[in-house]
Formats: sequence, C-alpha cells, structure tokens
Amino acid sequence: MKEVECMLPSRYKWQYKISDPKGSLVEEILYRRGLQDKEEIANFLAPTKESLYSPYLLKDMEKAVERLIHAKEKKEQVVVYGDYDVDGITSTSILYLFLKEIGYKVSYYIPNRQVEGYGLNKEALAKINTYAQLVITVDTGIAANREADFAKSIGMDLIITDHHECQEVLPDAYCIINPKRKDSNYPFDALAGVGVTFKLIQALGMKIEREELAWKYIDIVALGTVADVVPLVGENRIITSLGFKQMQGTTHVGLEALLTLVGDGNKEEKMTSNKVAYQIGPRINAAGRLSDAKIGVELLTTTDKERAQILAKTLDEENRRRQEMEAEILLQAEEYMAQYIHADKEKFIIVVGKGWHHGVIGIVASKLMTKYYRPTIVLTEEEGILSGSARSIEGFNIFEAVNSAKEELLRFGGHEMAAGLSLEVGRLEAFKQKLEAYSEQFIDEELLIPTLNIDLTLDEKTINLHACEEIEQLEPFGAANPSPIFCVRGKVQYAQKIGQNERHLRLTLRVGEQLFSGIGFDKGELVDYLSEGEEILVACEILKNTWNNRVSIQLRIKDIQSPEEERLRSFYYRSLMNYLERPAPLEKNTIFFKQSSLTLENKGVVHVYTEEGLLEVYKKLRNKGKAVNFDFKVCYNEVCSKNAVILICVNPLKRVSGSVDYEWDFKSQLDSYEVCNPHLVFHKKQLVKMIPSREDCLAVYRVLKNNSSGTIVCHKLITSLQASNMTEYKLFHILMIFKELGLLVYEIKNEKIDYQVISTAKTNLEHSTLYRTMHKFSSTILQLKETHF
Repeated sequence: MKEVECMLPSRYKWQYKISDPKGSLVEEILYRRGLQDKEEIANFLAPTKESLYSPYLLKDMEKAVERLIHAKEKKEQVVVYGDYDVDGITSTSILYLFLKEIGYKVSYYIPNRQVEGYGLNKEALAKINTYAQLVITVDTGIAANREADFAKSIGMDLIITDHHECQEVLPDAYCIINPKRKDSNYPFDALAGVGVTFKLIQALGMKIEREELAWKYIDIVALGTVADVVPLVGENRIITSLGFKQMQGTTHVGLEALLTLVGDGNKEEKMTSNKVAYQIGPRINAAGRLSDAKIGVELLTTTDKERAQILAKTLDEENRRRQEMEAEILLQAEEYMAQYIHADKEKFIIVVGKGWHHGVIGIVASKLMTKYYRPTIVLTEEEGILSGSARSIEGFNIFEAVNSAKEELLRFGGHEMAAGLSLEVGRLEAFKQKLEAYSEQFIDEELLIPTLNIDLTLDEKTINLHACEEIEQLEPFGAANPSPIFCVRGKVQYAQKIGQNERHLRLTLRVGEQLFSGIGFDKGELVDYLSEGEEILVACEILKNTWNNRVSIQLRIKDIQSPEEERLRSFYYRSLMNYLERPAPLEKNTIFFKQSSLTLENKGVVHVYTEEGLLEVYKKLRNKGKAVNFDFKVCYNEVCSKNAVILICVNPLKRVSGSVDYEWDFKSQLDSYEVCNPHLVFHKKQLVKMIPSREDCLAVYRVLKNNSSGTIVCHKLITSLQASNMTEYKLFHILMIFKELGLLVYEIKNEKIDYQVISTAKTNLEHSTLYRTMHKFSSTILQLKETHF
C-alpha cells in the first residue's frame, strides 16, 4: 500500500534546547540561546551605546577618515553611491545628512534598477567624474572589481563600504571597509550596510570631535538594520534597541510621515521589528523596486513636512502597485512550476520567466522558497540575458552554490541566504547542471525539513501575564533573536476556521484546569484534523491581547503536533503496513530464543518490530541522556541516516548487515532466534491494535456512512475511534476488507480518504479472505510458545 500520513500535518521538525534551569524565564531562554554569563545577559537586556566597538577596529577606517578630512580641506565634491533597497537607501541618507551637516559639498547617486541594474557601473562613474573626485559606496561595491579598476583609471578615489560576502579578489579601491574581509579583526561581522556606514560617520565624528551628531541618525540606522534581516544580536541589537526608542520621537520628518501613515496615531505605541519589516520597510523598498530609489532618500532627508507627507503617500501607492505586480508574477511562477518542476522531488528550484519586473522577483523567490522550502532562484529573460535573485534555506550557503557555477555567469554577488546573478540564456542548462551537482553534495533530506526551535515547555502555572511582560524584555525581536517559541501540551476544547476563505485557525486549548485562546494564521485546514478532547502539543508565542480594555493571554500558534509517543505509534503502524500488509499464519508453534549478550548502546543498527518494543528502546536511550536525531535516530522500513551513532530501524524491509534484533520479527520461523528481548508478550498484546474485530469494522462503517461529504481525514477518523484501539494498520485493513466485500470504493491521498459507499446490504465478514487470514494469523500468534536456551 502507498505510504500515507495519518498524523497532524506538522510542517516542521521541532528542536528542543536542553539545559538545566538557570533562573527566571528570560534568563533560562537566554541561557539556552547561548548567553550563559550573567554580565552577557545583563548587557543583552540593557543595551547601551558604550557597548559598541570602536569603529577604528575596522580595517581601512583610519584611511577612509583621513581621505574624507582631506576632501573637506580641499573643498572637494563627495558623492555617496548607494543601493536601491532599504539598507542602501538608509545608508545613503545618513551619510549624506551627516556630511552635509558638517559642511561638506556632498550629493548622492543611486542607480536606476531598471536601466542600470545593481551596483556600480562605469557609465555612472564616468558621469560622476565630471563633477566629483571622491565616491563613497554604501551597501554595495564589494564585488565591483572591474568598476574599481575603471575608477582608478580615470583618477577617481573610491571608498567602498559594504557588508556583503567578499569574493576571492577584492576590488582595487582607495580603501575598503567591510567587516567580512578575510583580513578583518573586527569583533562583529554581521552589521548591515547601514551599520557599516554608521561606523564611518561615527569614526569621522570622533576625529573632528562631533560624534554626538552621528547619534541623530540612529533611528534611521535601526530601520535599515531590521529591514535587511541581519542578526539582531551584538551591535545590531544595540543599534536597533536605541534606534527604536529614538524612533518614537523622531526628528526626521520623512520617517515621522511614514510612521503616521502606517500607524493609528498613537505615538506612545512601542516600535517593533514587525512594524519595520512588514509596514515601513516595504514602502521604502517599493520605490527602488519599481521606479526610483531617490524618492526614498528624499523622504528620509527632507526637512519639509508637507513634502514628506506627499512622498510618504507616493511610496504607499508604489507599494500597492508592487503588491499587485508581485501577485501576478507569483501566479506565473507557480504555473511554470506546475508545468516543469516537481518540487517534492527537487532539491533546488529554478524558475524562469520573461518580462518579469526586476524589482519584484526577489520577493517572489522568497515566497517560493518559504512555500516549498527549497533553495530558489527566479530569473527573468530580457534581450538574451537572464537575471534574477536567489534565496536559500537554513544551512545551505546560496552564495557558495552560485559561486560553484561562476564560469556560467556574467556577474553575481550576495551572501549565505540571498544572492543576485545574471547569465546568458545559452548558459542556463550548464548552470542548472552545476547547481544540481552542488545540491546533491550539500543537501540531504533532513535539510529540506524546516526546523522550529522550541525555547521552553510551559504549563498552566507558567503561562501568565507576568511571563508576557518578562518576554517583552527580549525585544526587539528579529533574525537570531526571534520571539520565543514555547511548547504547550493540552487538550482541544474547540477548533474553528475563521477569516477570509476560512484560512485561519481559532483554537481553545485546555491546559490543566485553564483554558487558553489561540490563533493560527494560515492554519485553518487543521480544523479538519483536530478532535475535541484530543491531546496535542502546540508550538506558539505567548502574547498579551487587549480587547475592550481587557488584557488576556493569546497563543500565537506556529505549529501543532501530536505528542511524541503518539507520533511514534503512528509511524510504527504505518511502517507495519508496509512490512506486514498481508500477514500469513505461522506453521510452527514454538520460537527458540537466545538472548543477545550485547548492550543496546553498542549497536549501530537495532531492529524493532512491535510498538512496545519501539517505545521501550526509545525510552531507554532517552533515559541514558541520548539525544534524538543526534545520538540516535528512528528510521522506518529502511535505514534513513548515517550520522547518528545508534539507529532504531522499525520493521525493516531489508536486514542491515551487522544489525541486531531487539525482538522477534512477526515472520521468521528459524530454529533459533537471537534477540535482546526474548519474549512474545509485546507481540500478543499488540494484536488488538492490528486485527479488526466485527465491532471495529462496524464502528468504521458507521462513521463513513454518517459522513455525508465522502471525504474524511485519516487522523481524525483514528482519533475518534481510540476507544476501539484503532490504528493505521487496523484501519487500512478494514478498508481493504470493505472493498473486497463490495461495500465501498476508496482512495487515500494527502492524508484523506475519499470514498463512496456502494452497498448497505448486510454481509458476513467471514466472506472476506483477508478477514479470515488475519484472524488465523492472530490465532497462531496467541498460541505461539517461547523457549529459551
């Protein structure tokens, strides 16, 4: 029978952080996240600007500052050359504002995305050279070797500030400030482009004793830092924390206009990373994506309130246009995938279109990557050239992957999680082949399942408003400092589909004696799986919810799973179906056992064949401090990993050389059998969960007959019949018996049973060959005797 999932459709593998309790809720979370020193924790919870590193620790900083001072003395024109995303726009804005305020002749240049493409280009540099002698790049330039050579050839000094990954050979620029340089000793290499730019203005401010001016722009620095999705730890946390506080009373009229546009008029409302990432950032990004990024720079640098409001509305309109365009391209990309790509069979997705807007395909790549959880490249063709964006999954370096096929590319750049690239159409197949070869080497099935990190397990005593207030101390949340995810075990009290197209889940969960309300966005389908009274594990955030001046706790649901023991049982009975689909009665009535003298921990592969045997081995290993998926792993029907020290292989279809049997295999009738557990108690006890009785068949038939839709979720059917010891194995055999007797036809796909009852006439189950055979098999197992020697 085809393998079928009959559990809650969890998308993630949950990873629990293990440690001993170390204090308060917040201290325990931080301890598990790697902050185990009291001083480290104190600094994390109360970030100050004094904790920032000196900007002069960055390679070439002294040289850059001296060149800027020389430019001021000689009254040279300085041009800030930026990028068209939020990081580039904020970087351009703060450097331009700072230099202008301290008396520099300064202007800025951002290439038009549609006409000039990404980064430095020779035509722009030639144009700038007619009026300026010094160009400072921000958030770009680290891969511009040819452009740097050109700048040098025309007598232009080029200072590159960037944070992207460095290629093997650095550009031959006047100087390069990038914490990712291989020869860098800077203690923190995860700054955004705007963070590196801030370091430059801070260093210049320190040199001319005007450092306080640099801090005027910390709110704009925070905006760019969050929007660029860099890790919000270390210096980025300090920048963001201080910047968010300043943002509430910002003196930058353009930023104020944007905040007013997306807000509800409450200036006291706390700034959050979500508001920046999902409301402010996309609006600033929209101009750079669709029209002209200079609109964003003008907004952040203007001092005219009326102009700021006009510009903010313009960006809002551009963002709406971007959303419409994005939806259209995403639809076309999905159509391409439906025609050319089997996502579940691929390790890497490459989607190709024509005439797609360059400013939007990066977002489309992100959405496809999130949906299918595969590294994804989206390319659009124009005049024989394919250009586009790449987005990656956790644990796979997309920059290195693209770099492995660099011979096929015209240009590329980026970092571990994202990249941009271009190539000739004729090179596409060779590029695909090289990426496929790289993927085969570095992507395994385990990597293609997203991980959900669980910070702590909470119960009814620890879920309260005080816990919510403690969690708020960890803000601002973002990459590398996510909002804590908790595991809560409880029973389903009520589940309902809500929202447009019933996309979302509203859940009431009973935890001990308390009821908690939960919301799961885009999880409405789970209602079809959940049964009242069913015990589940909920991975969720714990939030305050204020409604009509009443404050309560809300669980924001990220994922739902059955408890561990239920998942093991479900996987066990599903694998048993593959292993023993049509059990045959035994000819012998005695099994001769010899007990294995080897200890369990020393085995490379252990075969188990019963539910209780699996649970017993699993618990023994857990009780000895063994970690699941690290020290040992459970595989079903075949060996699934070579990384774990111990593999528990359940119902193996093929024996593994050098393996040991924990117990008898339900089939073998050898003269002697060497096992760790030389008994048949588990086998006989399990028969009630394997062999369908008349009452079991009647119970399933009633459920199917009374369900008018003709479709039922496998998990829900099994859960509703738990009193009958229903399992996947027993259910599937009941369906096979019904089909044999002509009672119904059915098909199982995507965890659901589609069926049609074709006869309601009474029939004798004994007329089914399968029913009779299974009961004969059960009878021979019950009569089986064990002998030890």
